[in-house]
Amino acid sequence: MTSPEDALARAQQAAAEKRAGGGYTQPEHRGDALDATILGDRTPDELLGEWAVIDIEPGVTYSTRRAGAPITGLKRLLLRLMRQHLVELEARQTRFNLGVLARVQELEQRVERLEGGSAAPRER
Repeated sequence: MTSPEDALARAQQAAAEKRAGGGYTQPEHRGDALDATILGDRTPDELLGEWAVIDIEPGVTYSTRRAGAPITGLKRLLLRLMRQHLVELEARQTRFNLGVLARVQELEQRVERLEGGSAAPRER
């Protein structure tokens, strides 16, 4: 069995070898669409609204441990037992996130008005 320290050293060595062999080249477009929106100039309001909504999906609950099926079952049982609490928590966090998002958008609009509209208005 490999210790965590040995595994880290082996992974770093493999990455260095792959880099030396031309691996990990930088493509024209790094990452996926999510990365492109984050790295872009400004994130669209619709996307920010989607990110503000908190939603726990029980179907994506799993365990990566060896023989993790019992642990996955336990996690899903806990999610089911705590459903009422989690739904309330999700709702409160989502309301807060959307409230903060609305306030930030109001402030951005105010700054644009005060600057004399020099910046291009954001799409709604």
